[in-house]
Amino acid sequence: MMKAKLKARFLPPTYIEDCYSQLYHLTQGNLNVKEYTHEFEKLVIKCDLQESEEQTIVRYLGGLDPRYANVVELQAYMLFDEVCVLGHKVEQQKKNKQPQEHEITKPSPREQTVNKGSSFSTPKLRATTPPIP
Repeated sequence: MMKAKLKARFLPPTYIEDCYSQLYHLTQGNLNVKEYTHEFEKLVIKCDLQESEEQTIVRYLGGLDPRYANVVELQAYMLFDEVCVLGHKVEQQKKNKQPQEHEITKPSPREQTVNKGSSFSTPKLRATTPPIP
């Protein structure tokens, strides 16, 4: 009862609607997975959202960066907390892999100059015949 009176007195009339709107439109964007998860959980608490675990997971994955969400969806999970951990692991793996992929796709300047004049054809050998006596 006291909680309701405090909310009515100190919160704007549209507070709950604003929180729901923020939660509905929340996407990872420039946030890392940990920051996105924290913001998501904060908004769920602010909205006092009472939904099933499956609904929360779907809502969370819907805002998670598709590069991570697509991989997480392929994994086995039962709980929201497991999905959050998987999302963080996928993000870390992709970040750790990124420099290696970058090195493979871009040859070093030295490789570019060495390979510039090379040809894939094998050099032709001259046939040498011994002089006829």
